[in-house]
Amino acid sequence: MSDVSIIICTRNRIADLTRCIRSIAAQQDINYTAIELLIVDDGDIPAHKLEEYREMISRLPNGELKYYKKEQPGLWLSRHQALPIVNNDIMLFLDDDAELDDRLYIRRLLDVYGQDKEIVGVGGVAKGLSTSRAGKLLGVLTCQMSSSPGKLSPSSLAGSLMQWGEMKSVFPTEFFHGCNMSFRRYALCDMQLYPWMTSYAIAEDLYICHLASRYGKLVIDPKLKITHHESPSSRDKAGKVAKATAVNHYYLLQLRKAGLWNYIALLWTLSYLMLKQAFKRNFNTVAGYAQGVLFVLNPRKQKYLEYTASLPRDRGA
Repeated sequence: MSDVSIIICTRNRIADLTRCIRSIAAQQDINYTAIELLIVDDGDIPAHKLEEYREMISRLPNGELKYYKKEQPGLWLSRHQALPIVNNDIMLFLDDDAELDDRLYIRRLLDVYGQDKEIVGVGGVAKGLSTSRAGKLLGVLTCQMSSSPGKLSPSSLAGSLMQWGEMKSVFPTEFFHGCNMSFRRYALCDMQLYPWMTSYAIAEDLYICHLASRYGKLVIDPKLKITHHESPSSRDKAGKVAKATAVNHYYLLQLRKAGLWNYIALLWTLSYLMLKQAFKRNFNTVAGYAQGVLFVLNPRKQKYLEYTASLPRDRGA
């Protein structure tokens, strides 16, 4: 039986975080499983709320709460800094706005790991994911989706997850949904601090999955469902998010040693997204995608492989 470390990266969303932790404290059939909950905080959680969370987790048979206050913001940095703090074999990453409304979620998660010793990562599904036949066709034509639910698109986007709600049994995958993903500790020993991941960590879950996949199998169990109370995006940051979408997916293609066709597909996807936002008159977003296209086309940017060749190997996980 494996023990589980649950990692929640958060920033000033107390109501969401409280609901998430309450759902963790309600888990059942884990009498012989140690649950370590680590809160990685980019904001400011009041002391009385931490005590409330500590009391919630203490209701579990073998529950422990840890709290880590970060000095520098950023989701990728939060994930990376959490690795040496937690101790258990399996690490479950949950968004602070996720809710485990299945009280046997952790029990089911451990059962999937127990099916095959080569599995190094297990992901779940956020309720409500769906797409129409027309939506799937558009996603494939614009290179935002693959026709296979477990495959990234040619441009490395994760639109294929919209098909996960249709799946009935465990299936292999190249990627997880970042709000609901888990890994064996040793599979994340290659995580590094990438300079383009300092603020808008778009696709950070895809990076993690690619690194973990070097060590074994990744699978999705569609029965591992959560409710994702996703917060609306901020329109004033939309341009920066759009540019980060281009930059981070470009470097993901570098990491995956993709071919020329994949970079062409990325440019095609970005062009479609830019046109779509132009019709909606979201001009900050249009400008962000335009900057992203120029970044991809710029021959002077530093290549990923050149950058990583200069780094020491990080085995701190």
